[in-house]
Amino acid sequence: MVEHVVHETEPTEISLEKFDVLLDVRPHAATSPSIDGSTIVDLADLVADPALWIPSPTIRTLIICDIGLRSAIATEHLTAAGYTAVVSLAGGIDAWRTVGLPLVDTAGLSPHQLERYDRHLKLAHVGVPGQRALLDATVAVIGAGGLGSPVIMYLAAAGVGTIAIIDDDKVEESNLQRQPIHSMHDIGTSKASSAAQFVSDLNQDTTVITVRERLGPDNAESLLQGATVIVDASDNFATRYAINDAAVELGIPVVFASVYAMEGQVAVFDAEHGPCYRCVFPERPDEAIPLDCTTIGVLGSITGVLGSLQATEAIKLIVGAEDTLTGRLLLYDAATQSFTTLNTTKDPACPVCSSGFGVDTADISSESTPKP
Repeated sequence: MVEHVVHETEPTEISLEKFDVLLDVRPHAATSPSIDGSTIVDLADLVADPALWIPSPTIRTLIICDIGLRSAIATEHLTAAGYTAVVSLAGGIDAWRTVGLPLVDTAGLSPHQLERYDRHLKLAHVGVPGQRALLDATVAVIGAGGLGSPVIMYLAAAGVGTIAIIDDDKVEESNLQRQPIHSMHDIGTSKASSAAQFVSDLNQDTTVITVRERLGPDNAESLLQGATVIVDASDNFATRYAINDAAVELGIPVVFASVYAMEGQVAVFDAEHGPCYRCVFPERPDEAIPLDCTTIGVLGSITGVLGSLQATEAIKLIVGAEDTLTGRLLLYDAATQSFTTLNTTKDPACPVCSSGFGVDTADISSESTPKP
């Protein structure tokens, strides 16, 4: 058996002029910073027919990937096929960036941002365009409590450029069981201000606008205007209807969630592409039925699960992901650790968006799965 040695070269030892061909085998290379002059090629295609990209077995070729693993695999296969001048970039793009060597097509991202959002840049769903969209986005978050805490935390960590936090409440000790962006030192202070301080400590790329007033029908449109996405992390029906009605008027999608004891639900309401909140919930429940966590209690970690799902949907909307929860209601049961998805439709008689009510019970999918 012949053992083929993978030839590698360190980034600090590289002179690109020595190579005639630079091949980038990263699956997400098209949407990520790259080395100037490199050509994107699928690893499987390169191994199957290397002559399409390397004209001669003696052509000096540098193979590039994220951390040097895929490029090493490609180099080993090519060497075994008789290509004698193929070299793998040791440590890949990560090592290249670490030693300060230049990358192109970074869409204005700073070296700090290339490092901070590195894991996003490696995702085909995000990449440089998606990260740029996040940095340019404005998300209005109504509520800085149980749901709002993980929403604000993960949107700020993701690099959302502006977060408007709308909450007129103050931090109480009983909040801390499920609202980890606040601390004992914040008791008695504004939740919006406490949340803003948390974001400031987490990510200087994110600007926070604090609105310490209650959102209602009279001010909803003015408070939400200009948002890219609205996240409804409120805890009462009056606020939810006010958010929905303003969002429909403004043409802004809403990422909704609610929690009840050990259960919760998440949806995206975008009247241009599916039902609005009033389509699916046309009437308020009987006010005599207790639904608030003050009365019935709530498992704190459930708000973390649902809020994290809201943040995920908001990010997906911003980066242009196709498969969002628009037209679907995701139900979560912590007792059984299961998710159920209900398809929802517009109500033609909806007084707000004039289309779409109902749950399509003929098309219900359910799966039991660990926590997301």
